[in-house]
Amino acid sequence: MTLASPNPKQKMHVLFDLDGTLVDTRGAVVECYTRVFRSKLDSNFPPEEFPIADLFAMRPAEVFAVVAPDRIDELHAAYRDTYPQCTALIKVFAGIRELILDLASAGRKPSVVTNKGLERTLIDLQVANIAPEVFAAIVTAEDTVDRKPHPAPILLGLERAGANVGDAVYVGDGPQDILAARAAGMDCVAVSYGFYDGSLLATHTPTVLVDNVAGLAAALGVAHMSRASQ
Repeated sequence: MTLASPNPKQKMHVLFDLDGTLVDTRGAVVECYTRVFRSKLDSNFPPEEFPIADLFAMRPAEVFAVVAPDRIDELHAAYRDTYPQCTALIKVFAGIRELILDLASAGRKPSVVTNKGLERTLIDLQVANIAPEVFAAIVTAEDTVDRKPHPAPILLGLERAGANVGDAVYVGDGPQDILAARAAGMDCVAVSYGFYDGSLLATHTPTVLVDNVAGLAAALGVAHMSRASQ
């Protein structure tokens, strides 16, 4: 469903959000928090202080700052140690790896710009069987003080990839992705197969809204998915 006239099909640089766009780590994140809360806090997850939807928008250190402000470093370390044990619950959206590889093989430049930390980002990409070297740039939580919907992470991604806004498009599954891309002066393809409903995404008027990975490939001008990995 096209919501505006600009066409991202021939943009050289395609910057991707990670969670909800390339992979779905909700199950792994919930399991990781559950284990840490049980082993370190002797309590259940999620805590009553805030709804679980808010937890996915927060970094682990921020979550632990709410539930145990005097133990942030200890709990964050436990979270980092536990997350690799939960990777079996990470889901890779079907066709995403092929899409990334087809973009790269066509001479275009995919990148990742995420609010997630680098360590977990690399774990997620390993599960997805996508080598970090495929990407022209990877920007994670450690790289900017501000996070999406602030444009700083995307602007840094453009800088690292050697791109300009006129030759780049951002792909994400949330309102924060659309807002960040717009603030950076970029086109945005929003995907409704991730964590946010298409009707909500539409209210933020992305350049293009797609319902599945095949639609994303079409929006980006990828004629067919590579079968090299099959």
